Amino acid sequence: MATQENNSTDIEVVLKDLKKINKGSLTELKSFAHPPQLVKKVMEAVCILLGRTPSWEQSKKLLSDVNTLMQQIQNYNKDNIPPEVITKIRNEYTSDPEFSVAQAKNVSGAIWKLCSWVIAMEKYDNLKKSADGK
Repeated sequence: MATQENNSTDIEVVLKDLKKINKGSLTELKSFAHPPQLVKKVMEAVCILLGRTPSWEQSKKLLSDVNTLMQQIQNYNKDNIPPEVITKIRNEYTSDPEFSVAQAKNVSGAIWKLCSWVIAMEKYDNLKKSADGK
């Protein structure tokens, strides 16, 4: 159970970091006609977690209202992520070695915080299932 508590703390840190995100730099991302691949991948993962179609068009819609996006992320129901959503996140995003906070920091000051949120949600779900006995 201590592992789950530590993970909850990690999520709290991630959510605090997200509150400090430069909303202007997030808004700037939507102006990319052809964003860097990692920006696209992180935003696709965010779309999937938020129940949207994983596309750059949907990503731009999310980024057009940064306040609402941040509110959705802050209030995300991490205890009830649908199994098909978390499986897609694991198989197509977080299992990719390029999908990392370190890589994202090299690409965008804003995108790495969203990347860390996606990774935190996947880890939390994994630890929660382990603690619950799957």
